[in-house]
Amino acid sequence: MSQNRTIPFGYKMEHAKIVPNETEADTVNQIFSLYLEGNSLRCISERMEAYGAHYHDETCVWNKNMIKRILENERYIGTSDYPRIVDDKTYLAVQCLIQEKQSQRKPRLESLKEIGNKIVCSECGMMMQRHTKASVVRWDCVNKECSKSITMPDEVLRAKLDHCITQLAMSPALLAPCAHDEQQVSPDVLRLKNELTAAFNRGTESPEYMRSLIFALAAEQYNALPDMSLIHTLKELQDRIAAEGITEDNRREIEQKVVRRILLGRESGVSIELINGKIISSKEEAEQ
Repeated sequence: MSQNRTIPFGYKMEHAKIVPNETEADTVNQIFSLYLEGNSLRCISERMEAYGAHYHDETCVWNKNMIKRILENERYIGTSDYPRIVDDKTYLAVQCLIQEKQSQRKPRLESLKEIGNKIVCSECGMMMQRHTKASVVRWDCVNKECSKSITMPDEVLRAKLDHCITQLAMSPALLAPCAHDEQQVSPDVLRLKNELTAAFNRGTESPEYMRSLIFALAAEQYNALPDMSLIHTLKELQDRIAAEGITEDNRREIEQKVVRRILLGRESGVSIELINGKIISSKEEAEQ
């Protein structure tokens, strides 16, 4: 694991004095130049790894936080008794660009922060990451082979989610637990039952082997039982919504406990998948 640096990247100790590390100082100036050329923090960190630059002695792994710390470090212009590495004009230009980008970044709605890890691509099921540029909110699939990208303001996503959840108020039966089919038996349970029957018929197996089969069968049958805690949660919410409708507390509990995934589709389609397997599409998509 990488250790924290004792002095900033770009410097080294020489005869008890802090001096520029020529190789790292060149990298610092390169990072400033790349940022001014319009490269993102993530892109620059990937470039540093591709170049084989070492932020720590033992690894060339970089991340965007390392790049950000370098770009915002005043020591590179000669403060706090550190020798200068970056000229004032370049440093100030970078700080202005950082402030400009921060002013364009649109903060996420609080109600979406709690469920951000549930937002996935409807096509490949991978996570969707939120990005903002010039106040435009974009959701990008992390799967490079899918690379789906959707532009959708938080307010629109919030409205579509509310449309989905409102449908629960009109049809509380959507929260009904899935019926447990007692006739459906998993292949593993069938296999163990057959093996146990064959072992009894042979009558030559050791007690230890017979016990292991019995315990294995019991474990498989237990795993096949429905999750009663989920069933209880669904039933409780179903009764509450039937009596109260969708309140703010109910909505929050539904999103946190009952919504398994939020699916973003092409043409800004939004659906929610509940823990009982039901899929509910937002009002616009449901009417198409």
